Amino acid sequence: MICYNCGNVLTNSDYCTHCGADVSIYKRVVKLSNTYYNAGITKARNRDLAGAADVLRRSVKLNKHNIDARNLLGLVYFEMGESVQAFSEWVMSTNLQPDSNPAEKYLVAIERDRAKVDELNHTIKKFNIALEYAREGTDDMAIIQLKKVLNQNPKFVKASHLLCLLYMKNGQYERAKRTIRKSLKVDKCNPLSIRYLREIDDYLDHEKKNNPDARMDRRRRERETMVDRPYLSGHDAIVPQTSLKDAFTGAQSILHIVIGVLLGAALVYFIVTPARMANIKSQINDNKVEYNKQMAVKNSTIADLKSKVKSLTSEAAKLNATSGKSKVTVSQNYNYMLDAMNKYVAEDYDGAAKSLAKIDSDLKMNSKAFDECYKTLSDKLKGQVSDSTFDDGMEAMDNADYKKAIKNFEACLKTDKTNVEAMYYLGWAYKRNNDNKNAIKWFKKLATDYSDSQYAEIARNQVEDLGGGTMTDGSSSDEEQ
Repeated sequence: MICYNCGNVLTNSDYCTHCGADVSIYKRVVKLSNTYYNAGITKARNRDLAGAADVLRRSVKLNKHNIDARNLLGLVYFEMGESVQAFSEWVMSTNLQPDSNPAEKYLVAIERDRAKVDELNHTIKKFNIALEYAREGTDDMAIIQLKKVLNQNPKFVKASHLLCLLYMKNGQYERAKRTIRKSLKVDKCNPLSIRYLREIDDYLDHEKKNNPDARMDRRRRERETMVDRPYLSGHDAIVPQTSLKDAFTGAQSILHIVIGVLLGAALVYFIVTPARMANIKSQINDNKVEYNKQMAVKNSTIADLKSKVKSLTSEAAKLNATSGKSKVTVSQNYNYMLDAMNKYVAEDYDGAAKSLAKIDSDLKMNSKAFDECYKTLSDKLKGQVSDSTFDDGMEAMDNADYKKAIKNFEACLKTDKTNVEAMYYLGWAYKRNNDNKNAIKWFKKLATDYSDSQYAEIARNQVEDLGGGTMTDGSSSDEEQ
């Protein structure tokens, strides 16, 4: 996992070790996105395509850079006959990750088979035409168009659903059942398909109990209708034939659909909603446990630091009572340490980093408690100390206080030895302070150890200008900052 702010690899810490950003919430979001992706893989393998599409949409909504989830979502859409949505997901995936992306292979394979792409686009157009016919009440025309769509693309689940509804509307429940069963072979756990099949079975069972011969009569009427019904083109006129029996059948179908909708709503309210609430409560409890763990670790650290503050306070008091130059310096180190620890306990991390940076780490303190505190705070405030001392060094450079700048840049390099920018300005601070020997030392180190950095060429030129020897055949550059 990489940091969203600087792109560096993250550790187990809740803060980025490079830029110091708080990544605790970001880690949780990425982990939840990966959890949804894993659930999507399981559902897709079990051919629960609708369920897989649902959890994969949640995955990419949480983390749009989850390329694996987005590619799998495209495959699921393609398997369901939703070719346009599949293409959209793959195109977005290649834009987010242009290199080493499997989505490129999918798009290239589709581009090679242009006839297949045109056929899929044609089925989408026919489905839209059928949808318009259904809205206008021209059911016969809609059924014809949908049959053509399913002949060209049998996996188009939405077309199967619409054809099933039209059959149910016209009382052709046997055909509706055959159609929805075919769609369940594509998407085994599609909730809409299962609901339609349940309503059809309930209707057929009810009809069989009340009128055992009605099912045979209906099948015979359906066969006769198919034989007698001519093939209709887009220009043929349809003369509706209505009767009291047809009107009753249509009203009965609508009644069954309304009952199914009510039953579905009741199912959601009494079964799905409690399960979802239980899941949400479980997630809240997990978050509480995680938060309590973090607070326990933090409180333990603070308690440990407070106990050490007492020890350091007594040692500092003893040293303050003594005299001597070295004793005063040791006393100052204790005061800086106490100030840093108090600010850290108060969660003033920037202030704690600035106080910690003032400590002279080269001075022998002969105190185990002091050394432990310094190491603990240095590890926790490494990023803040580096940034704080660097900023103070740049401010000192702007104010022409080169001695203070040298002190801050050297403190920065103690916590981050690879900070080439701090090396570069440290060399300039020594040069401006007329200390060419140390200026050459740092410019030469920058040019030698970090030859690929943006400051390396300028550092080489400065070494030559200051009389440190020739490091390159190039000409000297003007003094820059």
